[in-house]
Amino acid sequence: MPEVANQQSLTKLVEDLAAREQIRTCYYRINRGIDRIDADLLGSGFFPDARIRWGTPETVDFETWLRTALTIQKKTQRTQHLVGNILIDLRGDEADVEAYEIARHLTPMGEEMKDLILASRYVDKFALRNGDWRIVHREKVLDWVRIMEGSDPAYDMVPGKGRRDDEDVSFNLFGKDAFHSLI
Repeated sequence: MPEVANQQSLTKLVEDLAAREQIRTCYYRINRGIDRIDADLLGSGFFPDARIRWGTPETVDFETWLRTALTIQKKTQRTQHLVGNILIDLRGDEADVEAYEIARHLTPMGEEMKDLILASRYVDKFALRNGDWRIVHREKVLDWVRIMEGSDPAYDMVPGKGRRDDEDVSFNLFGKDAFHSLI
């Protein structure tokens, strides 16, 4: 009988590890989607009925959030979203997740380009539906903000500059639908 119990606990452990990896990968898809302005990849982390509050008084539906996020990002010249410290509390087909993020945006502010640096946390509720973990509710909490002068003369001299469109080196290496197989 102990062998069966060990087999069951090993199966449960593998299932939990797989769920955690799917949740982490969800964050990575979202961040690549926002940085490369890829609506499909960005949206792949959310169920269509998701509700999102991100620095606004009320939550909005997923479609409103996606449209607004892409509009804002298209005005931003360079950006990078780094996610880490992902804590996952699994409860069957649901999970509470808190993830920290540092994001840098070279963005227009008035007549100038400024570096907007945000330190925030995602307080997310995930659900497992049809074998897929995605966000059903997001609260984005802003912990601190820095706005800095935006000129970047060293960047202008670098030959391998990152791009936000399909001219980025990653598209040349991985293809137009880079990482869409993870959706």
